[in-house]
Amino acid sequence: MDMGKGTRTEEGSKKSMSSLFRRLLETDLDRKDRTTKIFQFVFPWLLWIVVGAITVILLTAWMGWGIGKELLNIWIFYTLPPAGKETLIPTAVSKGVPGYFAGFSTSIIDICFSLFLIWNYDWVKKLPVLGPALSKTERKGKEKVKRTRWFGRATFLLTTFVVFVPFSGSGGVGGTVFGRIVGLGPYRVLAAVFIGSFIGSTGFAFLSEQLTDFLGADNPFVYFLSNLNILQLVAALVAVGFVIYVIRNPRMAAIKTTRAVARALDMTEKALDIAERKREQAANSAMKGARESFRLMRDGNRMVTDMGLEIATKPMEVLGEKGRKMKRRTKDFSMRQVDHLHRMAGGTVDRTMELGERVTSSSIHTAAELTRKGLRETIYGWDEAGKIIVKGGENIEKLYPKRKKETEEKLPSSEEEV
Repeated sequence: MDMGKGTRTEEGSKKSMSSLFRRLLETDLDRKDRTTKIFQFVFPWLLWIVVGAITVILLTAWMGWGIGKELLNIWIFYTLPPAGKETLIPTAVSKGVPGYFAGFSTSIIDICFSLFLIWNYDWVKKLPVLGPALSKTERKGKEKVKRTRWFGRATFLLTTFVVFVPFSGSGGVGGTVFGRIVGLGPYRVLAAVFIGSFIGSTGFAFLSEQLTDFLGADNPFVYFLSNLNILQLVAALVAVGFVIYVIRNPRMAAIKTTRAVARALDMTEKALDIAERKREQAANSAMKGARESFRLMRDGNRMVTDMGLEIATKPMEVLGEKGRKMKRRTKDFSMRQVDHLHRMAGGTVDRTMELGERVTSSSIHTAAELTRKGLRETIYGWDEAGKIIVKGGENIEKLYPKRKKETEEKLPSSEEEV
């Protein structure tokens, strides 16, 4: 009896542990309880802190604080763009950190970030604008994965590649978001992040170690590799591709460039017209506001003057009817003088405003016309330069008869269009 009871207790304990494990790994926000939400928010950060502290302590005890500090830099700066594995691993290895320590650290950081995003991804989908767009894209990706098996395999490989390529910052962030958008399941995304990060980090660590051992830590090429950024690499490839295109298609490149510059200058002239109108509106609004301010000041001054005259002439009423007549005449005379002064001041203000409007409008038009003249001269100069470049391209293409024929098929049919 006791043995049977013990077996049932053990089975019940296993079931409860299995249930707890499944509950803690739940990715649907609506099915999570409070404990699961707290665990999934805190655990990735705890994993990052604990594993990072253990590796730094072990390396410090083995090779000293100077090397341990370089590994600590990886654990801190790899979490913050623009630093990525393409810069941090070669830098750390060139300063004495073993490659497997550097590669292991970046892989764990990628996994921690991926785990955090996988478990808390539904919170992002609740954002006002970004959330619906992500949900719609993710839904389409899941439907595509269900319909075509090859698409699911392709998205897994693409997610792995996104993590493998050394973009700035942790590859776990970009890889996780990409994987969820294209419709991969949460833990398939985690597997893709693990594979891509492991291959990329160990590959960079191995390459850095070999180059450092072969060339030396102070070699300029090692320094260049340690400061290489994927954006710089992409920019270099784009520049090389552009140069190759210009060399192989000089006339077409000149025509396209001339058109692009002409469109840019035309848009600049349109923007100038808009700015000119806006400046005139602003100047007119300022003049109108000044006139309105003067009118309010005039009315207020007249009111104050009237009240002052009323107080000053009040004692005249003691003289009876003659005093009241004297009071009215005094007030009327004083107010006529005040109105005359107001009219003179108003005329001066109006003339000043009109002169200011004319000067402002003339200045704006003059500046705009000079700018337009400069734009027209620039367009003319660029057009002449384009003709010279096209002529040079034709001379170059004489060396490539086949290429010339292909280019002529792509050219516009009329010279006016050029």
